This record gives sequence, C-alpha cells and structure tokens, in this order.
Amino acid sequence: MKRDDRSPEAYIQSVGEDQQPLLLAVRHLILELEPDIDEHIEYGMLAFGDLANLAAQKNHISLYVAPKAMARFKAEYPGTNCGKSCLRLTSMKHFDPESIRLLLGWVQDLPPEERDCS
Repeated sequence: MKRDDRSPEAYIQSVGEDQQPLLLAVRHLILELEPDIDEHIEYGMLAFGDLANLAAQKNHISLYVAPKAMARFKAEYPGTNCGKSCLRLTSMKHFDPESIRLLLGWVQDLPPEERDCS
C-alpha cells in the first residue's frame, strides 16, 4: 500500500487505525531515546538519522536497524520475527518496550559507520 510520504505527520495519518497505535508506540520510544533526532521520510518510511527507520507494512510494523545490532538482538531473543535488519511487529501484544529500548541502545553503541540500516 502506498503511504502518504510528504512528511512524517502525513505518513502517520495515512497509516490505518489498526496499525497506528503500534507505529506511534515504537516512534515514541525512538524519540524518547533521541529527543533531538531529525525525523524525516526516507525510502518511503519514517527515518530517524542513523538510528532506525520505521515502516507500516501490509500486516506488520517494521523497525529497521543496523544488521549488526539485529544479529545480536536475534541471539538474545530467539523466536522473534526478524529479518537481516528489521524487527516485525504484528500487534501491540508483541510490543515489548524494554527489548526495543535494548535493541536501539545496541544501535547507539555502534560506531557511526556501522549504523546504516538501509
């Protein structure tokens, strides 16, 4: 589904009511960790500098981070729905704020040249 990607606000408004609470919850965590981060649209999704990207997909919300951090996350949390550089969240019941904070903390600890999540 094509989202309105003219601005972060337009993108959020274009996300369906069923996914919007989850998208906003993850976004809130990112902004809580990095309050001054530049939020913009990149590759048709919400982008937060070199920390993370966030996208509403057809059946889930994807949080994209550096592959190195995701590899560590997968090892710590086996059975999570992860790709090479993304965590897929399908509902609020799968949303664990503490583990996502930990994942984002791992990204923050990486040298800048290793943070690319695109």
